[in-house]
Amino acid sequence: MKYILFILLFSSSAFSGNYNHVLGEIQSLTILNHFPEKRNTDNLILVETFENPNLKDDPQSGDFYLEHAVDHSFQLEKSIKREGTTAGRFEINKSDPKIWGGHRTEMSQAQNTARAEGWYGFSQYFPASYTSGSTGEVIGQWHDQADKGEHVDRSPSNTLLTSDGRIKWMVRWDADKIMDSGYSDGLEYIDLGAIPNNEWIDWVVHIKYSHTNTGILEVWMNGEKVIDRQNMPNSYNDDAYPYFKFGIYKWNWGSDSSQKVIYYDEVRIGNENSCYDEVKLGAY
Repeated sequence: MKYILFILLFSSSAFSGNYNHVLGEIQSLTILNHFPEKRNTDNLILVETFENPNLKDDPQSGDFYLEHAVDHSFQLEKSIKREGTTAGRFEINKSDPKIWGGHRTEMSQAQNTARAEGWYGFSQYFPASYTSGSTGEVIGQWHDQADKGEHVDRSPSNTLLTSDGRIKWMVRWDADKIMDSGYSDGLEYIDLGAIPNNEWIDWVVHIKYSHTNTGILEVWMNGEKVIDRQNMPNSYNDDAYPYFKFGIYKWNWGSDSSQKVIYYDEVRIGNENSCYDEVKLGAY
């Protein structure tokens, strides 16, 4: 499903003298024939599990749109995956051509599927080679859509990033209808700990966007709630809502490395009627 852009025997036996024996059989069969209830997925908008082999030759054949510069920017990976048989491998090099002023390989939600409230589930993996210095890089962003005539050189209102060997969340907000600069009314960094190399991180994010004190930002990291901002601003005063982009984007290279590789798997976006269980890892 890709939107147009810019969308599970038991028969009663005859009476037996050994009632307890029959009862034991019934109980055993009842357990063996119990099937888990299938989860609801009606409120999912977009899904990418990287199980579609067509993505190898046509990265645009899934639910998300890929922005990349060269062939090595995106590949399907079999040896490192969260679930299923493959995951998405995203790579940037210092020598790669720039896209929109920086080095990036990102998959993007179609802008016209963005909602005033959304649920997001995804898994990330940092290999042993992944390091992050003072310049930092974006590893997930909720990219805002500027109004007509508005300054477009703005940092995303919500960003998942790495810098100085740490994972951080950056949230910005501004009440001006037309921002005439890239500066915002509010800015907050939330440190989420050291980068865990060679292991998967499972994320769930819930955002109700607002530039006023009606916003909600909830973030779970491996099942633990690490951010809980209730009734607080968390975005800009725009007519359209932010859309999710995942992968890696680096605006400036330092001396810590000349290559960045990150893996993504099990990406789901749910609408305002969705919930944690619908987008989390193993949702269906």
